Amino acid sequence: MIDFANGKVRVNKNRQKITFENADINPAIARPYFGNPEIADIVILKKQPENDFKTYGDELPETDAIEFRKRILLDIQGKLTFEGEKRFLPYIDRHRWFVKYLYSNASTLRHFNIDPNRLMVINFFPYQTGHSAGIPRDFLSFKYNLPSQCMNFELLIKMLKDDKERIYIVSEEELYISIFKNFAENEICEYLIDQLFVLSSKQNRHLTMCNVLSYKEHRRRLKKKLELSKTEYYKWNQAQKIARENGDSDFHRKMNDMRYEISHQN
Repeated sequence: MIDFANGKVRVNKNRQKITFENADINPAIARPYFGNPEIADIVILKKQPENDFKTYGDELPETDAIEFRKRILLDIQGKLTFEGEKRFLPYIDRHRWFVKYLYSNASTLRHFNIDPNRLMVINFFPYQTGHSAGIPRDFLSFKYNLPSQCMNFELLIKMLKDDKERIYIVSEEELYISIFKNFAENEICEYLIDQLFVLSSKQNRHLTMCNVLSYKEHRRRLKKKLELSKTEYYKWNQAQKIARENGDSDFHRKMNDMRYEISHQN
């Protein structure tokens, strides 16, 4: 699982073969996942998880960056535990992307007082897909299977089958569902879709009440966009945003139920 995460995988110059090399951990490479799948209640499915160091710019001293990388590698290897338990490292180490997008003052986690250690970020495509990463978009096809890709998929299937109720949040929902359907049984696909929530805005990655829709709400919004004029749709969409901010949404109800369940588990 850590082959790509620790920088030991690259694509050759002809972009035809995946090769391995000995290299130090590279912070520009996507991580397989953060968090503990056994206790996670909220799972964020990402095509390109936020770069751990990107939001720091030049502010992060080299010694701190090295320490971050070491702890990330140990976490990926399963060697970094806290009181014998794997936890959500971006919360423990206060990674800036986590604080900015998932744990701001307006975040859902703070609103419902959810322990961030019950959060998980999993990389559905365990490789970068942009041109800057040097990997062609062809690698989003079914022809290539990296070890980390297979293991991440197997982990996700186990989570979907373990009877623990979770919230799954995704930004690239259509791409995710279309690919997932090619590998999973119909029953599991339908279960995931029933538990699936999507980000309202592709440009806004903040986990807030206003920015998360259930997949059903998302489909309804797409339908309204086709049915209404631009002016009518704008008014309708603004009314929906206000309703979500006031707690009238599937996500709010789901989170409220989850907070109740978690409080009774503790």
